[in-house]
Order: sequence, then structure tokens, then C-alpha cells
Amino acid sequence: MDMKLSEKGLEFLKEKEGVRNHVYDDGSGFLTGGIGHKLIGQELEDYELGSFVPDCQVDEWLRNDVAVAVRCVNNWVVVDLTQTGFDMLVSLVFNIGCEAFKKSTLLRRLNRGQIKESGEEFKKWIFSNKRRTAGLTARRAEESQKFLEAETHG
Repeated sequence: MDMKLSEKGLEFLKEKEGVRNHVYDDGSGFLTGGIGHKLIGQELEDYELGSFVPDCQVDEWLRNDVAVAVRCVNNWVVVDLTQTGFDMLVSLVFNIGCEAFKKSTLLRRLNRGQIKESGEEFKKWIFSNKRRTAGLTARRAEESQKFLEAETHG
């Protein structure tokens, strides 16, 4: 599979992640900035909690992070997807990471062609730091609904 995230998918992702031009703790102890970008390596030396992040850096991080999520979905999903279905999976992977996605029941069910069951699996990814969050619960419900509508009704 070799799909790209649509503009609509990118806007959905930005809306769900939110844009922050400063470094903050994401609630799980990770320094984060821009659009859900977890700071790693040199970034942790360049930025500290509360640091201002310019728009150009936010855009660069987003491009790189989206590319990782897109590559993950393209590499691990073996069934054909609609554009909306792909976009919702990229949104999920952007949020949970590729390693978690690769090991997920959602991916196993999807690759077996169990569309409805895999769509319901989105709703299990609602915890941050072992706590259920209202934000993730709402986001996963919307991702699940959009995914299922697209994949079952084309």
C-alpha cells in the first residue's frame, strides 16, 4: 500500500492534537510541543518546559511525525483502505506510535479483513498514563465512527 494523508485527514489530526507554540508536559511525563510532537534527543537540549516553539519548527515536526505515521500504516496494513479509513489509522498511529500499532489487535483484525471488529478496537486506545481520559475517549469514538462508515459503506 502507498497512500498519503489527505488534507482533510491532516486537518482532523491538527484539530484533535491541537497546536501549541510552547513546550508542555503531555500528561504522561513527556515534553511535547507543536502538534503532539514528543521531544527527543537534541530537542530536549534545545527546548525546556515553557519554551516558545516558532511556527516553522511546528511545521517541520508535524511533517516528520506525519511521515512516520503514514509510513507505518502503509508498511503494516495489507488490506485496501478508503482514504478516510487510511486517514483515521494515521491519526491513531500519530497518537499511539508505530510500535504500539504493530502489536495491536486492531491491526491483526484489520489485516484479517475483520473491518467491523478492527473499527471497534479504536475505542480501546483511551488511556494516558493508565488513566482513561475524556479527550481520548471522544477522539477514538470519532476515529472509529469515521473509519467504520468509510470502510463498510465505501
